[in-house]
Amino acid sequence: MSTTAIPTTLPEHDTRPPARPQQRPAADTRTTGAPGGQYWEAAFSGSPEAVALIRAAARAFFERVRPGHPHEREDLLLVVSELVTNAVRHTHGPGTITVTALDDELDIAVTDTSRTPPQPRLPDPQAGTGGLGLHLIAALCGILQVTPIPGAGKTVHAHLPCTQHTAAPGRRTAPPPPPAFNPRPRGW
Repeated sequence: MSTTAIPTTLPEHDTRPPARPQQRPAADTRTTGAPGGQYWEAAFSGSPEAVALIRAAARAFFERVRPGHPHEREDLLLVVSELVTNAVRHTHGPGTITVTALDDELDIAVTDTSRTPPQPRLPDPQAGTGGLGLHLIAALCGILQVTPIPGAGKTVHAHLPCTQHTAAPGRRTAPPPPPAFNPRPRGW
């Protein structure tokens, strides 16, 4: 398996017919410990309602593992919403999300059924057709990583920096700023 960075050329759209949408994501969500942190995972359907349900569950997880960090919570919810929305809108199938809370970052991984990597597109605010999602994620997280799953789709990883614990109890240091977004095409 290889991991790649997302290029910034205009996307090719998935031409498969849409799958029949389910009404709700799978009720199977779980939170557990992971080496160096805790993680939460959930399955979601291809329906538009899945985004709001996953966002609410991600909020509940974040409040358990990192209470008192409203800016980080809002950044996490934005990244989760955009990645799950892209999976629902462009793959028409079910997917899974895993959020791992580490000491200095939140790792958000969304797996879907399409092998086509997400590609940023030029936003058109007047047309209201979107196009800002991957640019927002890149501004918050830096480069996304895409890992193909042989014959089954792909996983998109975003690494959201967060405040770090220091040696002194109750003191935190701010993470370094994310790298500047470069809209020029990137190679694989």
